[in-house]
Amino acid sequence: MDLFNSISRRKACRKYVAEPLSEIQLEEIETALNTFKPLYPDAPLSYRFASETKGVFHVKAPHYLVISGQGKKGEEENAGFIGQQLMLWLDSHELGGVWLGASKDATKERSNLDIIVLAFGKPEGSPHRAISEFKRKPISDITNSPDDECIKAVHLAPSGLNIQPWYLEKTKGKLLVYRQLLKPPMSLAYKLTRVDIGIALCHCAAACEHFGKPFRFHLGGNAEAKKGYEYYGYVDIVD
Repeated sequence: MDLFNSISRRKACRKYVAEPLSEIQLEEIETALNTFKPLYPDAPLSYRFASETKGVFHVKAPHYLVISGQGKKGEEENAGFIGQQLMLWLDSHELGGVWLGASKDATKERSNLDIIVLAFGKPEGSPHRAISEFKRKPISDITNSPDDECIKAVHLAPSGLNIQPWYLEKTKGKLLVYRQLLKPPMSLAYKLTRVDIGIALCHCAAACEHFGKPFRFHLGGNAEAKKGYEYYGYVDIVD
């Protein structure tokens, strides 16, 4: 499934038509979730729909998706990687969605295994935006290779509080991925940068697929230290 075109037009939809989606549409979303490739196959996730959530940045929507794990390493990155595939899928089907990092399911007691919540449904107005409407750091702030098409796709990736906590360094045969180490008070208020890394890698994977390149991510490895960042892993580069 080519989700690339939605990268440059999807927007975070915060206003929705109150009417719920049909059962057929919800079944299609469930099917899509189960067909999306994870970043880490050995860190499985579970999904449930909720009708009400609560949180600091609450958005009223007809549907919510709660993504949960089992307490395994890599689940947060998987949640970002798969959740963003859903966001792009929704856009491609004229539906809207938004990440709710500070929300929780209001219909049941929160589990420590719940990772993040997404709101979705039929938006008021268009689910799309022009590329000029994206508000992002200058691309030169996040990479040493601003002309790379896959990195351009990562540049448009959403992140909590629009922090964009990543740096991508292109070297011979590798695209090194770094995760920003937040400092207080931001580090005390926001703890989902691993989800953000998964979202960024989703955009990279979608771009690789679109341009006919394999996407192979490797956790860890050796790389030069970068001030303010933690080395995370690398993507194989096939030119």
